Amino acid sequence: MSDNVYLAQMSTDMEEARAKASFPVQSMVYLLRGGKGAYEKSNKIRELAEREPLFDKSSLSFQSRQEQLCTSLLISKRLIEMVEENDMDDEQFIALFRHIELLTPLALHYTAFMPVIKAQGTTEQADKWHTAAKRHAIIGCYAQTELSHGSNVMGLNTVAVFDQATDEFVIHSPDITAAKWWIGGLGVACTHAVVQAQLIIAGKSLGPHLFIVPVRSPFDLKPCKGITVGDIGPKAYGGFSTTDNGFALFDHVRIPRDNMLMKFAQVARDGSYTPPVHMKLSYGSMVKLRVDIVTDAAWKLAKASTIAIRYCTVRRQFHNPPSFKLNDNRPESQVISYSSVQHRLMPLLATAYALAVSGESMHQQFGQLMDQLELNNATLLPEVHATSCSLKIWSTRRSSEGIEECRKSMGGHGFSIFSGVSELFANIVPANTYEGDNFVLAQQVARFLLKQLNNVVKGKEITSSTADYLKTLGQGITEPFAFENHNEQILNPQIQLEIFGMRAARLVADLGQQLQAGREWSDLNMECWTLNFAHAEYLILKQMITKVNAMAAVPEHAGLADTMKLLTDLFCLSTLGYSSLATFLSTSTIHPSDLGKLNEQYRQLITRVSNDAIPLTDSFGFSDHELNTALGKKDGRAYEHLWDAVQKNPVNADPENAKLNKLVMEILHRGNNLEYIKAAKL
Repeated sequence: MSDNVYLAQMSTDMEEARAKASFPVQSMVYLLRGGKGAYEKSNKIRELAEREPLFDKSSLSFQSRQEQLCTSLLISKRLIEMVEENDMDDEQFIALFRHIELLTPLALHYTAFMPVIKAQGTTEQADKWHTAAKRHAIIGCYAQTELSHGSNVMGLNTVAVFDQATDEFVIHSPDITAAKWWIGGLGVACTHAVVQAQLIIAGKSLGPHLFIVPVRSPFDLKPCKGITVGDIGPKAYGGFSTTDNGFALFDHVRIPRDNMLMKFAQVARDGSYTPPVHMKLSYGSMVKLRVDIVTDAAWKLAKASTIAIRYCTVRRQFHNPPSFKLNDNRPESQVISYSSVQHRLMPLLATAYALAVSGESMHQQFGQLMDQLELNNATLLPEVHATSCSLKIWSTRRSSEGIEECRKSMGGHGFSIFSGVSELFANIVPANTYEGDNFVLAQQVARFLLKQLNNVVKGKEITSSTADYLKTLGQGITEPFAFENHNEQILNPQIQLEIFGMRAARLVADLGQQLQAGREWSDLNMECWTLNFAHAEYLILKQMITKVNAMAAVPEHAGLADTMKLLTDLFCLSTLGYSSLATFLSTSTIHPSDLGKLNEQYRQLITRVSNDAIPLTDSFGFSDHELNTALGKKDGRAYEHLWDAVQKNPVNADPENAKLNKLVMEILHRGNNLEYIKAAKL
């Protein structure tokens, strides 16, 4: 390390910020990572992963996409070898896969193909297909999206026509619009796909069902008869560059009847059809993917916040307050000390915590749903579906916007690939459209809430605990919330929920009134979007408050409850006073005259969270390897790490540099330019 005073100060700044922790950081790490035992078990896997040279991602930025795909397949192969060498169970393998933080061609094999077979297949089908997939004797993907259809699952054009004479399904793409598209793993790696196709029996369409279709031979990887398959190419912002999103076109491909996943719906040998207890049971796999997206959005925003806050802590620019002395020998001010930076980053830090809590809650709800579905009980499906849609919309929008804000807060160096933030953005931003376009999903959430509103109107019980705020509509209150003591009341969890619930309820009522007045549903998409955000923010706030109460009741976590309460309050006030202020005003939930007092409390919260910013980011428990950043490493020596990263650039070394030099010289020396160079003594 250099002896430069300024460079040394960066490390000092980081340690001083770390030392200001007002709570036990390691205890918060345990809390966020599932407990001490789970963290220590996970840490052993992480240490194993970080000792593996092949998992070093420092060279990926300099590779072409083809080279990146090759590297990711080598990593996939090494992962499988490590499982065998260390005799890992399924849980350990998934932990290892997550720790490498790389989207490989086998990612959806583990996260979609195998889970769908297990969840939607019969015992016999799981024994056959899941067992083969677990051994990697086959590699699978989940093929739903088509070239012309994504969110509209009911409109998929791929068909599965039952041929009773041969006891087979004929999988067919009528034209290129029905080609499966965007399918992760399908580009080069997959041998099999779980395909969503319209079930056709005796000329009658029975809606989308799931079928296992071989796409490539496991013996030589050549496409199966009747299948055109390949990779769709590079993606926006360089995202998902290490995975092979692919396409597939089916030309009357025949598969056995038993290749339809038949846990919930069955087709018998004679063509008779047994429907599931709920027609959307096959969507359970999509619910799982959306639940995972919420958690992924949380941890990606947590990483970006960690990187940005660490860098802004050690970066010094100007004087605060400004100095006009030419020979001012004081050190420049830490960027994190500027109000504008704190107001940009601290709410994002609180949001990352909020989403981590919500993701954990969603996984618990999904587990309850899966237990129900095992008993052919779909009671929870509508509510979990609506909640997963709502949180998927909110988390992907807020996370992608937040990550980009983190990049901008880092100044010019944030634009470098070595900041580590651009990759996070590139890999989260497509989640706004995959597994359901956000604006389309918002309409599904709104429909669910309108059904609950209908129960209120008819005097029936609300069947959803997530929409319990609708009960307030029966009280007939239309005035803004009346504050008696702003500073105390706005920090009261019950009042916070009351205000957020009041806003959401009024937006639901307004949507219902517009429909009654004759507005077309197709003309209410933006109202659905706004309602979805209000609903999601109510749910997130409620889940955070529940978490704080649960922490306070357990001695192990009681010492952290105040810190989580602080983050909950900041999430509440930053939402109320800034990111969603318009809807609190438009619904007359709060009065404009209250904003000044609320803003005073918000500013106090910003200051308190800023004082704990580094400890709060340390509490996420990221290693430098996981963050993959030069600017946000734990030791704070950002500029030295950035310098070292750039020195690995092959453009700066032979033979790559020699090739580029040759081309530049051809430009410089064209015609009689050498004479001008010599004459001017350049």
